[in-house]
Amino acid sequence: MKTLKYANELISGGNYSKAGFNMFINGHSEPKNSEYADKNEWYSLTQGYKYAQKMAKEDGIAFTHPFKCEQSGCFPFVFGGFFVCNSCGNKSVEKDWWNIQVEKDGNEFCCHGLDFINLQESDNYAFGKTFEEAIENYRTVILKNKL
Repeated sequence: MKTLKYANELISGGNYSKAGFNMFINGHSEPKNSEYADKNEWYSLTQGYKYAQKMAKEDGIAFTHPFKCEQSGCFPFVFGGFFVCNSCGNKSVEKDWWNIQVEKDGNEFCCHGLDFINLQESDNYAFGKTFEEAIENYRTVILKNKL
């Protein structure tokens, strides 16, 4: 099974850039300018975040994508080191299937879980014309298979 790889394994650069890279890999939201008094820190974090995002789209590196909470449709966010939902009040809502990889396959994208073997043996994948559409189609397939 594939695993998530982090900044120390994939890139060189400063600590803030690496931290921003890891923020994307772990499913955190993009750093917001207004949250940082030190604009250089924010800029470095953002550059690392955007670089990881680019690598996910172009090179197919694995990352965590926080999907909507199944119960209420709210978007989970990181608080205290784990994902929580304000709407439903749940904590630690993250699932193994949130760890995904999106790869270019011909003229489409294929999104799959990290335990994906191949199209014949696995059922945790979906295709889409765009990177984002493949991710949304994957969510639909996973939730359908869980019912």
